Amino acid sequence: MLELLKKKKLKRNKKSSSPHHTHKNQDPDNGDKDGESQFELTHVGPYEIVAPIGSGGMGTVYKAIDRSRDVTIAIKVLDRRYDLDKKRRRRDYLGREVLIAASLNHPIIIRLHKEVVTQEDAEGNQRRCLLMEYIDGYDLKKFIRDRDLSLRQMLDLCIKLCEGLDFLHQNNIVHRDVKPGNFLFSRDEKQVKIVDFGLSKSSATWRTRWIKESGGTRLYMSPEQLQKKKLDARSDIFSFGITMYELFTGRHPCNGTTTKEIQRQIISSRYKFDPPSKHNPEIPPQLDRIILKALRRKITRRYQSVTEMLLDLSRVAESRI
Repeated sequence: MLELLKKKKLKRNKKSSSPHHTHKNQDPDNGDKDGESQFELTHVGPYEIVAPIGSGGMGTVYKAIDRSRDVTIAIKVLDRRYDLDKKRRRRDYLGREVLIAASLNHPIIIRLHKEVVTQEDAEGNQRRCLLMEYIDGYDLKKFIRDRDLSLRQMLDLCIKLCEGLDFLHQNNIVHRDVKPGNFLFSRDEKQVKIVDFGLSKSSATWRTRWIKESGGTRLYMSPEQLQKKKLDARSDIFSFGITMYELFTGRHPCNGTTTKEIQRQIISSRYKFDPPSKHNPEIPPQLDRIILKALRRKITRRYQSVTEMLLDLSRVAESRI
């Protein structure tokens, strides 16, 4: 019996030392030549993928460079589930994003290439990719987390973002996923961009007019979005109200400890939102009123347009803040 065990051990050792079982990425001389262990794709057309920027439920965004022209862009690679799932494929999130955003021309709206590019990944699957403007910086979550902006700087950022949202709404587009992660800023803070139109709806095009989804980020949804009701621009205003509340106070207006509890608080009129100044004494009463008006649950008592909210924010900015 002992002799048999020795023979089995010797056989396993020989097998593990065989060159046929050495992974190419473990070879110190080779390194990670193909980058296949790092990214889903190594290239998209002439662009070499060099680093991930961020990821979400619909896919991953990468930084990519065309070295021959020294051009840097961002590339969104749609998650394969959206191609494998027939229901998700019909919704065509990436195609919708191109259709909506590529037609827009505004300094606060991210610039997109007008076509979706298909590229084979490391496993031989065809992947759909969206090419867009690259912003070297961070999203609004950074400012919420670090608390490193003055009240005046935060107010100026909100005014710029309102200008972009107002432009969307003037073009009959409801973003439907307004949240800190979808607002990008360059490192010098001179560029501000609204991104991610994969869930947006436009009443201006037949392709997106009749689409119904409950997609979005639940912590930032309006009561009517959580209840899967028909949405208009006022839903974006509520979501932006939550975003402003977080920016000025560093916390969500709801105190629930789980997503479900926060959803209930957003919907229930029994839960009262604290004035933002309770958590940040620098906030003046007029700014309290603006944020709380954006957060009114009854849609007819909320701001009826971003233009209206923008005017009120501009009046605060013109004061002594």
